[in-house]
Amino acid sequence: MRSNKLLLSASIILLLSSPVFLKAQSEDVQTGEETPVTAKETQYTNESVGHISFTEGTAYIQRAAEVGYEEIVINDPVAEGDRIEISDGRLEIRFGLKNYLRLDNDTKMDVLSLPKKGSELTRFRIWSGHIYLEVNRLDREKDIEIHTPDSSFYILEKGVYRLDVDGNKGTEIRVFKGVAEAAGEQDSYLVKSEQRLEIAQGRFSSKPVGFRPVAEDAFDRWQESRDKETNKYYASRYLPEDLSDFEAELSEHGTWVYMPPYGNVWVPRDLNDDWQPYSNGHWTWIPLTGWTWVPYEPWGWVAFHYGRWHWAVGFGWYWIPTSIWGPAWVSWWWDADYFGWAPLSWYGYPVVVVNNVFYHHHHGHYPLHSRALVVVRRDQLRSRHISRAALKPETLRAANLENKVQLKSTRLPFRPEASKLSVEKMAGNRVILRQDNQSSSVRQVKPESLRGAPAGTTTNIRKTDRSQEKNASKPESIRPARAKEEKSGSSTTSAPAGKVTPKKIKDKEQSPSTSFSGDQSSRNPRNMPVYPSSSRITKKNLNHNEYSSPAKSYSSPVRSSSSKSYSSGSINTGSKSSSIRRQSSSSNSSSPRMSRPSNSSSGTRSSSMSRGSSTSSRSSSSTVHRKK
Repeated sequence: MRSNKLLLSASIILLLSSPVFLKAQSEDVQTGEETPVTAKETQYTNESVGHISFTEGTAYIQRAAEVGYEEIVINDPVAEGDRIEISDGRLEIRFGLKNYLRLDNDTKMDVLSLPKKGSELTRFRIWSGHIYLEVNRLDREKDIEIHTPDSSFYILEKGVYRLDVDGNKGTEIRVFKGVAEAAGEQDSYLVKSEQRLEIAQGRFSSKPVGFRPVAEDAFDRWQESRDKETNKYYASRYLPEDLSDFEAELSEHGTWVYMPPYGNVWVPRDLNDDWQPYSNGHWTWIPLTGWTWVPYEPWGWVAFHYGRWHWAVGFGWYWIPTSIWGPAWVSWWWDADYFGWAPLSWYGYPVVVVNNVFYHHHHGHYPLHSRALVVVRRDQLRSRHISRAALKPETLRAANLENKVQLKSTRLPFRPEASKLSVEKMAGNRVILRQDNQSSSVRQVKPESLRGAPAGTTTNIRKTDRSQEKNASKPESIRPARAKEEKSGSSTTSAPAGKVTPKKIKDKEQSPSTSFSGDQSSRNPRNMPVYPSSSRITKKNLNHNEYSSPAKSYSSPVRSSSSKSYSSGSINTGSKSSSIRRQSSSSNSSSPRMSRPSNSSSGTRSSSMSRGSSTSSRSSSSTVHRKK
C-alpha cells in the first residue's frame, strides 16, 4: 500500500514537471484556450514590415488584400504587396535597420517583397517619379532590388542611390555613394560612386559616365536634410541595439526612469489624463501580420510594436522596451456586437488598472471600468479615430456586458470586407475613390488562414473586378465587385542558357488619382518585366563595367488598382505632471509627417499579386527629365 502511494506521488510530480503540462496550464490561466498562432508558425520578422517615418503633403496606400486607397499617416505600416502613390508632397519609408526609401512628388511605387523567415530579399518597383535609396546596412549583396519599367537595379554596397523614372521615356540612376548593378534586356553594367546611367526600353543609351554629386534640385536638398536628421548619433543607453535609431524621438517626447524589476522604462510626456495605450490611432489589416496598430503619436512605432505597457501611481503609463516586433501587443475579446482589447503585461496577461491599482496577472472576467480596456462596436473596428469610437464603461454596463468580457491572447480571427466607395472629383479631369471606412464590416476566417505562410510560398493577393465604367463628369456612389482569390500563382519561365529573350516594356498602371475623363473598358492584369541580374557581377568585379546578363526570366506580380482614401488621424496632446527621477536629458528629433504613391509590381523570387493596368502610349525617346 505504501509503495502504491509513493508510485502515485512520483507520477504526479512527473506530470506537473512536464513542460507540456506547464505550457497548457499557463495558456489556460491566461486565455482559457491554446493560442492558435505560435512564434514557431509566425513567418514575419522585425524587418518584415517597414513604416512611414516622415511624410508631408498628401499620399495614399493600397493594402495588398483590400479594395481602394487610404490616406497615409505617420507610422503607417508598409508591407509586402502594398502600393503607394504621392499626389503632392514627399514621403520617407524606414525599412530594415537604418535603411530608408525617400519618395518625391508624383511618385508611384509597389512593395514587391520585404524580409521574412527564409528570405532576406527586399524589392521595390518604381513606376514613375523620383526616389532616393539610402542603404546603411546590407548583410549580403543583391538583397535589395529596385525594378522599373525599363530596367532592374541590384544593390551591391551600402550607399546612396537616386532613380528618376519616366514611365514613357526611360530611367536614370545616379550613384552618389556605393555600387549597383544595372540590368537591361541584354546587358548589365556596374554603376559606381559618382557615376550615372540612362536606360530606355530595356536598352542602355551609353556606358556609365561620371557626374558631380551635388544638390541640383529641391529633392536633392530635401534628401540631404533628411540624411542629416536620421544619421544624428545618439548613445544607445536604454534601447536594444536594433532599436537604437529610436533613442532620439523617445528622449524628445519622454523621460527614462529606473524601475525594478524591469530596469530602465520610458514615461511619455504631455499626454491627456485619460490617455491609454492602443486608443489614439486605428487598426489596419495586413495579410502577413493580421490586425496591425497604427499609432498617431509621433513616437508610437517603437512603443506600440515593441515592448509592453504598465501603469504606476506617480508615473502613469510607462513603456518597458523589448527587441521583438509585433503587430500589436494586446489581448482581444469579441462577441456578435463588439470588439475589445487591452495591452499585454510583461508577464503575458491583460493589463488591468482599477481605482489606481495596477494588476499584471489578471485572468478571468475583465472589469469594465479598467483604464486599460478599449471596446468599440463591431462596425467601428476600422474607424480612423478609435479614441472617438471607444465606448464608456457605463455604456458597456447598459449593454449587459458585466462579467461577459474575457480577453484572449489569440490573433483576432477576422479580416476586412470590401466596403462602399464613392467617386470624388478632383482638379482637372482627375477623380479619387474614397471609402466609407466607418461602416465597413469584417468577416470571420478560419484560424489556419491567420497563420503565416511558409517561407518561399506564393501569396495570392485579392484583385478587384473593375469592369464597371466610370465617368468623372458624373460622380456617383459605386460598390466594387467582391474581391476574388487568384486561382493560380505567377509562373516562372527560364530562357535557354546563353540566350536572352527580349522583353516588351509594359505601360505603367493606373494610379488612384488618374483621369477617368472618358469611358474605360475593364482592365486585365498584365505581367511586368524584371531584368535578370548577372551572376558574374559582384563587389569583387569592380574593375569591370560591362557584363552580359545570363539567360533568366522572372514572373512578376501585378495587381488590380482601385482607389480610396481616408482622412488622416489627429494626435491627442495634453498636459500631465508627475514627479519622476530623470536619468537622461538627451533630445533631438523632429516628428515625421506624411505622404505616399501607388504602383504595380513585378519581380524575382516573390509573391503573386494581381492588379488591373491601363494602356498608355510610350515614347521611344531615351531622355530622362529630372525635376529642377
